[in-house]
Amino acid sequence: MRTVDSRVGRMIEEHKGLNLILVGRNPEKLKEVSESIRAKFGKTQIKTVVVDFSGDLNEGVNRIHKTIEGLDVGVLINNVGVSYPYARFFHEVDEQLLADLIKINVEGTTKVTQAVLPGMIKRKRGAIVNIGSGAAIVIPFDPLYAVYLAFLCL
Repeated sequence: MRTVDSRVGRMIEEHKGLNLILVGRNPEKLKEVSESIRAKFGKTQIKTVVVDFSGDLNEGVNRIHKTIEGLDVGVLINNVGVSYPYARFFHEVDEQLLADLIKINVEGTTKVTQAVLPGMIKRKRGAIVNIGSGAAIVIPFDPLYAVYLAFLCL
């Protein structure tokens, strides 16, 4: 899965006072990224939410709901995504892998957006950024990943 990177840091620099809610599956990595951001941007407030998008999505989205309750979430950056563990053609993808790809890449992104969007609409402001990849153009050995990234570009 992709994770928080320097783009978030640049955004914090450009929009002073921007606070963060980081969502990821690995609590140690969330802590590491939080500490790194705090070290560089001391006044930035950061909350973390552990969500394994391959697990119980409803439970994870409920944790996100509780964390954002009462907050003015101005920007949502959807950056969750997985691909195959190794290159394979569509006919080689087993049912479990297919289900996991759809759950994480489509359902996860959609449910997080669904959790955050009502507050943006109510406040009449906000932005949603879906991070994709050049792979959305179609990679012959990874066609499903390309489909999911293209979905994010809509």
